[in-house]
Amino acid sequence: MPPRAPLLDLPVREAVARVARRYLDDAVSGLDRLRDRRDAEALHDFRVAVRRLRSLLRAYRRWIGRAGGKKVRRRLRELGQATNAGRDAEVQVAWLEAQRAALARRERSGLNWLLRRLRSVKRDSYRAAREHAKAGLHRSELLLRHRLDEPAGQGATRFRAAFAGLLGEQVADLEAKLAAIAGADDEEQAHEARISAKRLRYLVEPAGYELPGGGRIIGRLKRLQDLLGKLHDMHVLDGSLATVVEEAAREKARRMHELALAGDDRMLGWERRRDERLGLVTLAARARGDRDRLFAELDRGWLRGVGRALFHDLKALADGLALPATPDSEIERKFLLSALPPEAAAAPAEEIEQGWLPGERLRERLRRVVDADGERFYRTVKLGSGLQRLELEDQTSVELFGALWPHTAGCRVAKRRYRVRDGAFTWEIDEFRDRDLLLAEVELPDPATAVTIPAWLAPYLVRDVTGDPAYLNLNLAR
Repeated sequence: MPPRAPLLDLPVREAVARVARRYLDDAVSGLDRLRDRRDAEALHDFRVAVRRLRSLLRAYRRWIGRAGGKKVRRRLRELGQATNAGRDAEVQVAWLEAQRAALARRERSGLNWLLRRLRSVKRDSYRAAREHAKAGLHRSELLLRHRLDEPAGQGATRFRAAFAGLLGEQVADLEAKLAAIAGADDEEQAHEARISAKRLRYLVEPAGYELPGGGRIIGRLKRLQDLLGKLHDMHVLDGSLATVVEEAAREKARRMHELALAGDDRMLGWERRRDERLGLVTLAARARGDRDRLFAELDRGWLRGVGRALFHDLKALADGLALPATPDSEIERKFLLSALPPEAAAAPAEEIEQGWLPGERLRERLRRVVDADGERFYRTVKLGSGLQRLELEDQTSVELFGALWPHTAGCRVAKRRYRVRDGAFTWEIDEFRDRDLLLAEVELPDPATAVTIPAWLAPYLVRDVTGDPAYLNLNLAR
């Protein structure tokens, strides 16, 4: 069987149908596992598959026709909502159990009272969700598979172009939603950011592993989503505890009233000594403390600009995918190294000096190259950022180079470049002469080309810095 074409190269409807069928299969598998009450992860996996499927259809609905229609998406939304109460109760039960050891003995009656309530909610919700899922998924699956199989004109749009446009839009949306969070009390704003982060992660996942650095980007998005998810859970728990303190007081008053009417003085005395509110108030304070700590982590890691590197990488990725390949395109991956590999040190080398002429929006680069073949001079302009950039380069004369070079003062780099051939690729290892820095670059024929790190290079690889502005030669020269 021939290898399947990369998603990025397929017509958008065909690519989305391929991913949608995979998510449907995952949901059906999760549903089958729901019959086994001992499978603790079955419901979670079912929920995730349904959410991914709904997010996919929502994102690409303009290209996939009836398969992304409101009827399909509404049914999938209902499937997800059917498990929300049980999932919230499950999270809260786990958090409450973790607090038991730190509570005083007289505070544990409140903990036990609340746990009994939540376990009942979880049990009833999951029982209803299982029944609803069996019927609901069957109807949704039949409808969606039928619509995915409908013939449709593919058009000229490739998945690459559709994905690039959606990626840029979703990154901007998440940036705006995060910027709207001003404090730990901003529950609605944090919830909106959580939904946006989830949509961005689900958008990147289908084709992410076909892209340079895609796995790393997905991992960072997952960490952000998990952090926002935990903050959301604490907001929900914080609100629930405020409500149950009042409910506990009313329930206690009702029990005491009934015992007084029954004339049961012994039980009435015991009821007076027991007060669930003590433990509930302590738990409310702990939940508020956890909420504030999670917000501080979000603020420190994302709201103060530390997360800008991820957004820069995603924007560069979108720009690179949207940029059409031309004979003058430069498509390359760049990696930070810890030391010079012996294979590189043994390879032929050339000495390079680069300097940039002054400019506001356009910076022209001058380059002098010296190797075994002699001395050569070049003028170069690069446009774009990230994985794929437009490069326009011409060889020039020593006289013109000499006249222009003094104007690059204060914006220069010097390095020694080694070239190592490995299979279909040539790796360029740059050893900078004016700072302690080693970078490896490899040029690719297409942005979707997968790169395997050679065995001789892997021990020295620190991380992928493709698209990281700190490692652009112009920024290094500044």
